[in-house]
Amino acid sequence: MAECILDKTLLVLGAGSDQIPGLLKAKQMGLRIIALDGNPNAPGRQYADLFYEVSIKHAEQVEDFVRHQLNEKIDGVIAFGVDIPSIIAKTADILEVNYTIPLESALLSENKLLSKNMMAGNIKIPPYKSITSHKDIDSFIEQEGLPVIIKPVDNSAARGISIIFKRQEIENAVETALKNSPSQTIMVEKFLDGPQISSESLIIDGEIYHIGFADRNYQNMERFFPNIIENGGELPSIYITERHKKDLTEYYKYICAELHIINGIIKGDIVIHKGEIYIIEFALRLSGGHFSSLEIPKSTGVDFLDAVIKLHINEPVDTGNLTIKKNENICLRYAFMEDFTEGVIQRIDAPQQTDENILYSNIYLRPGDAIAGQTTSHALRVACAIAKGESRERAIENAERFLQKIKIATE
Repeated sequence: MAECILDKTLLVLGAGSDQIPGLLKAKQMGLRIIALDGNPNAPGRQYADLFYEVSIKHAEQVEDFVRHQLNEKIDGVIAFGVDIPSIIAKTADILEVNYTIPLESALLSENKLLSKNMMAGNIKIPPYKSITSHKDIDSFIEQEGLPVIIKPVDNSAARGISIIFKRQEIENAVETALKNSPSQTIMVEKFLDGPQISSESLIIDGEIYHIGFADRNYQNMERFFPNIIENGGELPSIYITERHKKDLTEYYKYICAELHIINGIIKGDIVIHKGEIYIIEFALRLSGGHFSSLEIPKSTGVDFLDAVIKLHINEPVDTGNLTIKKNENICLRYAFMEDFTEGVIQRIDAPQQTDENILYSNIYLRPGDAIAGQTTSHALRVACAIAKGESRERAIENAERFLQKIKIATE
């Protein structure tokens, strides 16, 4: 049971289904919760002491609410698995309770090109280049070869990202990337083969604590071509070594020094290429998809959210509690639009969650929604299941078998 912290109020940006574990943890810790969400029927609102309908992805709406409507003393600001680090930082600055990521650092982290410029020459990263014309891509390919990735510098959830194996695929990839870039800024990056891994780490008093590593599942990439769509992953990682962790610690320490971060969260998308660890991207926020809220605690025994919430309300974290206590096999898998017949959903038959090996499941669509087209981003996945197993293979089998039982009738 988490330590009970009284007389503190936490402002939580987001009250969707992915945010419920964080809301419950804050409640368990004895905190008063004020939650914001643009959906008036957000499923997590029932766990908040106060709820306000405010779009958390529009900075001006959050700022207007905080400056003109909020009449409460706030002790910390947090979001669980939402890609809005700069909005969190700015809100916390306005309320004078920013104990983690400086606003300037959060803004830089949201721009893939600026963050790579900051890392270049000091951290192993894939070769990359900003694109201003097709000549930039041609010269890059001449130097680095194919395949390459073309992507927007300012989006997430795999939106606008394409992998290119042939030069004739470039034009469509550039068009897709530009459509998904609010700033109309795109880049090209060398695709490095090798196992890809998600990492979730804490920064406490300038020290790095690696808590979770998941091996990302990119099997059957041709199914989504040219999009790069992840189909979950497995914990613990079978690819990360102690040497890799040591290198990653040094990389993260460099990032934190450059960005003036003493306390906070850093998540990484990394690849092990020819035995060496490379950072593809990093973000200064909690992962989505229940990685930090469910998968890491179940696999490692570390109460990750307890530590994260304490950082955001300026409470001390006992780093002794961050020691990995176990290594249980956990698997996350998704169902996609490609798994079902196209059309408008008439009925969804969901399996009963009676199997103790199924830790969590969710179907994101409802009757009246459409199954149509190709999965072009992680935001368009249909359902998920998180399972445990006595072995890695059994955990995968449990998750996939559950998803196969979902039946969706369309017309």
